[in-house]
Amino acid sequence: MSVRTTSRDYARPYRPRAVRVANRLLPGPRRLTRDALLDAARARAKLDDFGPPDFLEPLDVLLDSIAREARLTPVGHLITRERLIGVLVNRLEVFAAHRPWTRPLELAPPVVITGLQRTGTTLLQRLLAADPSRRWLASWEALSPAPSRARAGADPRVAAAERAERALAYLAPDFFAVHPVHAHAPEEDVLLLDQAFRSTVPEATLRVPTYSRWLESADQTPAYRHERLLLSLLSRQRGANKRWLLKTPHHLEWLDVLFDVFEGAREIGRASCRERV
Repeated sequence: MSVRTTSRDYARPYRPRAVRVANRLLPGPRRLTRDALLDAARARAKLDDFGPPDFLEPLDVLLDSIAREARLTPVGHLITRERLIGVLVNRLEVFAAHRPWTRPLELAPPVVITGLQRTGTTLLQRLLAADPSRRWLASWEALSPAPSRARAGADPRVAAAERAERALAYLAPDFFAVHPVHAHAPEEDVLLLDQAFRSTVPEATLRVPTYSRWLESADQTPAYRHERLLLSLLSRQRGANKRWLLKTPHHLEWLDVLFDVFEGAREIGRASCRERV
């Protein structure tokens, strides 16, 4: 059995030949602006309600940090723009599915796996996810939590996640040695927090130190409240009576907020299991 490894030649990162050619031919990246991204998301989704405006400040901080510090290549700019529009489209679709008069589904206190990166939390998550009584977050759900608006046929969200998996394998095959990504496997719920633009997802893929510093002191309550809404929405789609199994290193820094929003949540981590009372 082959073992995946990741290159440590950080001065010369891997680039597929097609990407190297595109970076030479495409024009240099232009500054990403809030209004342009919001307009692009509205046009794509054909919706206009982004929900509470508490995502706008962190989005502005992130865009400023990207412009001044990320040093994106032309292809990197296109990928980043597409990712940000995708997150905004997700917000539009979520609030189209969850109208103000829709009562959120009551959730059982989740089980939350915590731990630093590279400490076996993914293995533990997938082991516990084998229990049929648990409700875990599939990668395709994390990328598109709102129910599909397709009238019939296979769920297009699954196909989109499978394409994303293949694209990642093409662009950064080494990444799978760091964190295995599979469209149908359990994924970290940090991708749900990212819809509030208050997550560690940007700093995992971009050089954005200003945004990272802002995040350290920012109130995480809006992000966790939004995640609770998303979990309620996902539970309505399947597994409504099951207890969620969540996992991401992101939680370690904001356990107090997590326990406030998810009262009674149980944490598994640091060789212990505890429950807030």
